[in-house]
Amino acid sequence: MNNSATFDKRLIVDRIISGLELAKQSAMAAAKQAHETATHTETVAKSKYETFGLEASYLAHGQAQRVAECEVELLAYRSLNLACFLDDSAIDISALVTLEDELGIENTYLIGPGAPGMKIALEADNNTDIDLAAGCHKNSDKQRQMITVITPSSPLGQSLMGRYLDDTVRLNIGEQPKVYDITGVE
Repeated sequence: MNNSATFDKRLIVDRIISGLELAKQSAMAAAKQAHETATHTETVAKSKYETFGLEASYLAHGQAQRVAECEVELLAYRSLNLACFLDDSAIDISALVTLEDELGIENTYLIGPGAPGMKIALEADNNTDIDLAAGCHKNSDKQRQMITVITPSSPLGQSLMGRYLDDTVRLNIGEQPKVYDITGVE
């Protein structure tokens, strides 16, 4: 790792698991509500044009699928082996990768087995390693950082897998070519 601060990946994964548990609970509640709506006596169609009950049943099915997806992702994160990446290690699942774009802006990504797009907020002060935020901002020296979860199947994840610290990654986002330098791997 080339960065001055290090991250505690176990704490990051714990935060991801907490987020997935909340998403699962929310999807379960939405599935239950949609099922109750779909099976309520007032939603029985009186003509072929009344589709409220049918739409509610589709919604209930979609929410039930989301519950199942959360369960799979929770299992994957609970059993995730958090590898230790050295400067000469190839990027793989569980890597925490810092990229710098053409403008010099750095972003950090965790390559995980699921929960793509989830953002984890971190706080750091200039004297200690980065740790998960425990509460409100009391120290003015603290900086806020975001870690975004990506998967190996995402375009960025595919570009990073097997690469090394100090490699350059090129990919197209829409019609725009993007170039990133890998400035940190842990």
